[in-house]
Amino acid sequence: MQKFGAIGLFLAATVFAGNAYAADAVSEAPPEAVFTEPAFTWTGFYAGVNAGYGFAGDDKVGLRSFGQYLGDVDKLENSGFFGGAQVGYNYQMNNFVLGLEADFQGGDVNDDFTTRFTSLGQSADVHASSKINWFGTVRPRLGYAWDRTLIYGTGGLAFGNVKYKVDVDGANFIDESKTRAGWVAGAGVEHAFTDHLTAKLEYQYINLGSRTIGDDVLTTEATSDFHSVRIGLNYKF
Repeated sequence: MQKFGAIGLFLAATVFAGNAYAADAVSEAPPEAVFTEPAFTWTGFYAGVNAGYGFAGDDKVGLRSFGQYLGDVDKLENSGFFGGAQVGYNYQMNNFVLGLEADFQGGDVNDDFTTRFTSLGQSADVHASSKINWFGTVRPRLGYAWDRTLIYGTGGLAFGNVKYKVDVDGANFIDESKTRAGWVAGAGVEHAFTDHLTAKLEYQYINLGSRTIGDDVLTTEATSDFHSVRIGLNYKF
């Protein structure tokens, strides 16, 4: 009887130890790996295309002859469609995004008028026209990102080719086509639909500077400027 009791105690101890080991084995099993998608970042190079409309230029045409001011004639309000491309780089620090962008657009941002102008007791038909054939900008961008949505401000250098003409009674007195430099300022919002594809809506005011054009016979102070709204599509590398 003592022998059978000892054997029973041994078997019970073995079963208990096995159960305890099995419980430890279950509790010590490594947890399953959980996949988490990496956070989106705006850092990186990008390139894309854009299209937009320029409007509400404000170029007051006033004439001088041999230094004498003849008076204001009328106003040129450049407007028209344009399209082009842009490249840039962003660097994200927490929620702040600092970037640099350059763009180039071709288009037909223009205006012209013909009016009867009277000065010093004499009248003449004056025709004036202004056309911006192409323009570009180079500017930093500073923005704040909410995950995949970026709101930013921007400003910097603007340049473009401006053609300017003034005719009086059918005779051409001013005819200039030159590349001009000025400045640009604006703001926009951009959203990343995927890790690589983003779209933006942007406002810019572009001013290509004021300058005196013509000769001693007839001169005017030209200011080529316009507001613009554009949409853009970028590929982020």
